Amino acid sequence: MSMLTPTSAPQQDKKRWLILISVGLATLLSSLNNSIVNTILPLIGKELHISLGESEWIVLIYLLVLSLLLLPMGRFSDLLGRRRIFLFGFVSFIVASAICGLAPSYGLLVVGRGLLGIAGAMLLSVGPALLTTTFPPEQRGQALGLQALMTYLGLALGPGVGGWLADTLGWHSVFYSAIPVALIALTLALLSIPRQTRGNQAIPAWPNTLSFMVSISALVILLNPGVIHAHKLLFLIAFFILLVIAGGLFVILQRTSTRPLIDLRLFHVRNFRYGNTATILNYLCFFLALFLLPFYMTEVLAFSATQIGLWLTLMPILMMISAPLAGAWSDKIGSRVLASAGMICSTLGLLAFALLGILAPHTMLNRIDLALGLTLSGLGTGLFAAPNNAAILRSAPQAQQGMASGTLATCRYLGMMGGITVGGSLFDAIDLYLNGTGQSFANSFLHAFIIVMGIGALFGILGWIASMMMREPTAQPR
Repeated sequence: MSMLTPTSAPQQDKKRWLILISVGLATLLSSLNNSIVNTILPLIGKELHISLGESEWIVLIYLLVLSLLLLPMGRFSDLLGRRRIFLFGFVSFIVASAICGLAPSYGLLVVGRGLLGIAGAMLLSVGPALLTTTFPPEQRGQALGLQALMTYLGLALGPGVGGWLADTLGWHSVFYSAIPVALIALTLALLSIPRQTRGNQAIPAWPNTLSFMVSISALVILLNPGVIHAHKLLFLIAFFILLVIAGGLFVILQRTSTRPLIDLRLFHVRNFRYGNTATILNYLCFFLALFLLPFYMTEVLAFSATQIGLWLTLMPILMMISAPLAGAWSDKIGSRVLASAGMICSTLGLLAFALLGILAPHTMLNRIDLALGLTLSGLGTGLFAAPNNAAILRSAPQAQQGMASGTLATCRYLGMMGGITVGGSLFDAIDLYLNGTGQSFANSFLHAFIIVMGIGALFGILGWIASMMMREPTAQPR
């Protein structure tokens, strides 16, 4: 465990809050990174002359790398020291942001985004551990709560700031804007985080980690083949075989290993099983809307990046308001009611977005429907997240809380990638098919938009069923 160097109490307290600011800025950078890029994707796509299916990889590669490396980076930090990993995460973030800003081509931009995913995994896997080992028990809840607030703040600021920067200085400036923030956070971390002796932890079971990483990567590429151009069928067959082998090996290893990456027996617990299923489906619904709406606003409504950013800000603002309230209410009325209500709101939000494809674009009714959809989607995730997370973590044994938390984070990112897959690859396939039937670009775009949002609503219904299948702790059998 990392401990502060001996010094006076006021100095210790000052260092604690400097560490909190540094960890908070790391969290802010990650959430800003997500929300900003989603907002300016149509602008990047036009300048780089790439399709919607290709542009999804600019978002997807970051989430994929981040979800693959969160658990391994946590283990690395125990072996090599949290301070070392955290500091190198900021350095990597600065370098990767510069690469993205300088990128003259689609390929280099995707590489830079992948490097940002590595940096994000370093920062997000270590941040909470730094807070829990720095703050005394009576202040940990406050520190972790402030860190969570930075996530929502980043989501709220990202669309507006990113849209304005892209319209004013070009999309490259969006990536450069993260560098000063990362430099400030790095300086604070250097000044405040004490040196840590290397832990005496067991070396990670590499077959578990590698089989997980290979199987998830193969699955994501199979579902998002936009980056494969030559010999596509051959590559898809190869990735399918790789998925079957690596996925089967992962399941076998989790059942037999003394140090599993994910203890599959946790999924025998009712709330853990259905709660994580609902997590995947809720974030799928949210990111499906977050990915496709900027393209609708650009192609149909002719919004500028600034206008898109301002409209999309509505969702995270509602999340900031509703999430803390939902967490407090869940302690009184239970998790299932609020999580189910959140899934209903998310589903209705997608149905409202589907209606956008039917309504005439430049009318007051269209704007009211757009605002309604954004409101329902923001409330849906805000009402769902905290109660559902609490139900999942309460259902896991105390000795496996870390594994349960890591599994929950992984499911969250799987849902995000699922939303982008449905919003990108499925939309692209439907749009391409409709174009082939002789429909105009505008008609095929709107019809594909309606279909994909409707399919998203079906996923939302499945998420509502999963939430309803959970039980309150007093009635929950193990």
